[in-house]
Amino acid sequence: MKVLETERLILRPFTMEDLQDVHREVFSDPEVCHFYCGKTRTPEETAEWLAYRITEWKYSRFGRLAVVLKDTQEFTGFVGLEAYPNSFSRLPDDPQPRHNEVEVELSFAFGKRYWGKGYASEASRAMIRYAFDDLNMRRLVGGAAVENERSRKLQERLGFKVSLNAHPDWPGYVTVLDNGTQAAVAGAVHSAS
Repeated sequence: MKVLETERLILRPFTMEDLQDVHREVFSDPEVCHFYCGKTRTPEETAEWLAYRITEWKYSRFGRLAVVLKDTQEFTGFVGLEAYPNSFSRLPDDPQPRHNEVEVELSFAFGKRYWGKGYASEASRAMIRYAFDDLNMRRLVGGAAVENERSRKLQERLGFKVSLNAHPDWPGYVTVLDNGTQAAVAGAVHSAS
């Protein structure tokens, strides 16, 4: 299990005690869910999601971590790494024909009342450093719907290269951050077990 610490935040594994907070801040809010998972979820669906996320860290070095304020332990959202076969995003310079490589995505979702405070940026920087420094990953990918300007701008601030998706069936942005772009993720991040 991984715990990451930043100046204001602790990124820690989920517990079932997080259920009410996760549901309230993320999965019951249509505006947050619209871009993160498409639609709101019931408390039962959130419980299933949470149980899976708890299990991730038991069997992998990837997953999502709850992001809580260091001073109050207040739940703000989550950030994580997720591996998937990439069949839906294409960079303009991808070879043709392209194989569906396994990529690792940086993902995040935060409660609306925590937007604009820099928490997503701070937590994402910690997860990027973990991916590059601890896991020695080659790159991270991400994406954003065209109308999700907040996410696109955040990824740009983190140092991701942003391109329109060249896949004809998936409009939006594809983002890539190569390992070695350390200036983009500079900052004090401490790791503890």
